[in-house]
Amino acid sequence: MAEIRISSDDGFDLRRLAAALTESQGWPRDQVGIWENRGGNDVVITVDDALLAPSTPDPMRRPVHTRSDVHRACELLRHRDPSLRGVAFPELRDEAARFFSAGWSIADLLHALSHRHDGRPWPLGEGYAGVEWLQHRLRNWKSDTGDIRPSVSQESAQLRVVGRVGLPPDIGLPDDEAPVRRQAASPATARAAADDARRLMRAQTRTTSETLEHRDRTSARMARPPR
Repeated sequence: MAEIRISSDDGFDLRRLAAALTESQGWPRDQVGIWENRGGNDVVITVDDALLAPSTPDPMRRPVHTRSDVHRACELLRHRDPSLRGVAFPELRDEAARFFSAGWSIADLLHALSHRHDGRPWPLGEGYAGVEWLQHRLRNWKSDTGDIRPSVSQESAQLRVVGRVGLPPDIGLPDDEAPVRRQAASPATARAAADDARRLMRAQTRTTSETLEHRDRTSARMARPPR
């Protein structure tokens, strides 16, 4: 366990400063402690050692933004999924780029190519290959209007945030289903869930000039295929 001490004689709200530091680093609240000494002139932040260890991002789960990123990601997809080897590379790139623009990762696309949106696996073997089979599988991960649904990782993150906030478990259910009574979340749990939501948005959004250029190019040139 590491300790970070913040002290000041200028009347700053040290607890608020410590909370801002914790949030800026993206540390989960349940792995960080903020302790104020009795004198009130310093605050100690205790941080789990695992949070301070440098970590290498998983290339399978990183967002894919630039044209070169999309090209490398499609090469990896063809290597991992045998059903894609008969698909022309430009067709694979065009289909995959739409999902990458929606914040999907390589792992998300591999999951969509092996599982339906409801979790059932797609059939494998002879006859289940080619560009039409690719389009059929990805069409299952689109809404009736052609919009791309959240990926499996995006859906899991959203459900985790909703669960921590303590929203009613019957939200979105039909009126004829009986609601389940549940105690509302505490303020500390709600704040922790808000922190998770902010980290999720930061992870899915990179406001670099390269990213903005990619998004503008995609929105200007993307032609939605006919249903």
